[in-house]
Amino acid sequence: MARLDILVHGGCLSEHSARRLAEEIRHELPHWDITVKPAVAGDPDLSGIIVFPAFLLDGRVLATGVPKKDWLVDRLRAWDKGER
Repeated sequence: MARLDILVHGGCLSEHSARRLAEEIRHELPHWDITVKPAVAGDPDLSGIIVFPAFLLDGRVLATGVPKKDWLVDRLRAWDKGER
């Protein structure tokens, strides 16, 4: 199962938008493991990320900020098809 982690900075104005986007994507891609979690200092997933939210696809940075839903879903579907 593919995994999308969305790292958010607590209190950031875009946190709500990132959470809402995650919910919308879960409905379109129910077989994906999509989690929203706070960015915590020392977390190995951060790997130098300084812009939040950060969207990590199987541990790799796919996007930062809040991407358009259609763009993100297209990238995730391509990943499903093996287009990496």
